[in-house]
Amino acid sequence: VMQDFEMNPMTFAGHKFDLRVWAVVLSLDPLRIHALGTGIPKVNMWTFSNEPRHAKAGCSTHLTMLPCYEQDDPDRLREIIPPRERANGAKLVYPTSTTDEYWFSNVRPQGREFWTRVAWPSVEKAVVEVLLLAREQIIHADHKLKRHGVRYKRILFLSPDVVIDERGNATMVEINVNGYMIGNLHKEYFPIQPQQDAVGSFTGIAGFPLQRHYSAELQRRTASFCRGVLGERGCPLAAELELWEMVHEQMHSSHEWYRLFPRPKSSPLHAAFRTAAFKNSLTPLDK
Repeated sequence: VMQDFEMNPMTFAGHKFDLRVWAVVLSLDPLRIHALGTGIPKVNMWTFSNEPRHAKAGCSTHLTMLPCYEQDDPDRLREIIPPRERANGAKLVYPTSTTDEYWFSNVRPQGREFWTRVAWPSVEKAVVEVLLLAREQIIHADHKLKRHGVRYKRILFLSPDVVIDERGNATMVEINVNGYMIGNLHKEYFPIQPQQDAVGSFTGIAGFPLQRHYSAELQRRTASFCRGVLGERGCPLAAELELWEMVHEQMHSSHEWYRLFPRPKSSPLHAAFRTAAFKNSLTPLDK
């Protein structure tokens, strides 16, 4: 696989970073995806420079697992960012979230508005786009199971890595399938055990226990919605079940998890996939 190298990335306090994104595919048709609202930042320990001599060494320009030594750093770009617990008064500490003011004030371009209105929506679009395109190769298996009357729920936990350029455009680097669910293994840098534990709730492992509080109202509203769309005959039972499942997932989401797809019609993400380029990628249930 060949990819363009991003020479003008978004940076954190002058350091190149990429994001590990957590996304869970809950249904193929209709496509339903939940995402964790914070990215998991992986920040280079060298100040970024895209000058040719630094690009050749790779320590400043890549998020590399290769060792970088003092002789590789004649311009003294190496700047270790300690975790907060070991900061010892350092002004710059390793970011553990992309949803707090510390992140918004240190990322460049700077600010909450740029991140929430430009950069993160671009990450969302990149994740949905690749899943819509990949689904085309496997959706026939989902349909075959349903034609045989089989009710099943298989979830797919994905850990995409994305890099973002200085204009806020996200590019998918790779997608890790059933990727590394690290919990608090490296909690100084990535304290995400509660977010990991929350996956079991919205995927229905416990059977959606909160539904007893709203199931009657949900069925009433679903029937009303279906009559409004399809007339008195309403929705087929299979469609009603999908609507109920979507609501259960949303009602049981917590710890920054949210429904990434489908989105409300008012959402820019909804509009992005209602274009001619994707008209053959959406199924009737998606629509």
